[in-house]
Amino acid sequence: MAREREFDPTQALDQAVALFWERGYRETSMEDLVETTGVSRYGIYGTFGNKRELFIAALRRYAHVMAVDTRPGLFRPDAGLADLKGFFRAMLDRATGPEAQRGCMICNTAIEIAPHDENIAAAVRGLFDELTSVFTTALENARAAGDVGKQLDPKTTAEVLVGLLQGAAVFARTGTSKARLKRYGDSAMAILE
Repeated sequence: MAREREFDPTQALDQAVALFWERGYRETSMEDLVETTGVSRYGIYGTFGNKRELFIAALRRYAHVMAVDTRPGLFRPDAGLADLKGFFRAMLDRATGPEAQRGCMICNTAIEIAPHDENIAAAVRGLFDELTSVFTTALENARAAGDVGKQLDPKTTAEVLVGLLQGAAVFARTGTSKARLKRYGDSAMAILE
């Protein structure tokens, strides 16, 4: 008979997110993960796989919490311009909040690990592609509703906005002022006018 889990996988994953986000992939050992989550190595391996697989699961969890939980309206099939602008502003507000010095876990990973690990690079590209797809849907809906010009290319604009969002995360990590980030966000949103 299989042994029942003695821990909450979502809680353990959230704890792993916090640790990876603070220290990065390379500076986080399996011993650190065991100590932080309170889950044995066997439990971690049995539930999440190896360190890389746990890290990729943590990246996905981070993306979900930062995006879907923050602005769920953007992730509806009928999302529009207001949802996209609200999401972008919420992310910029977050970039100037108490977590700003840690930057964006996805952006940090793209810089720290992706150039050296194709599996993690593919996971990061996948997250960027998912966000681009969500932005594209909102922009297609906005164009159909007449909220943006017909000449706007939703997919290209979505790609630009994802890049701008990641740029804002880099700026925030360096301590760029809230006023400057607001100007940056306003300029990004002007693309949609």
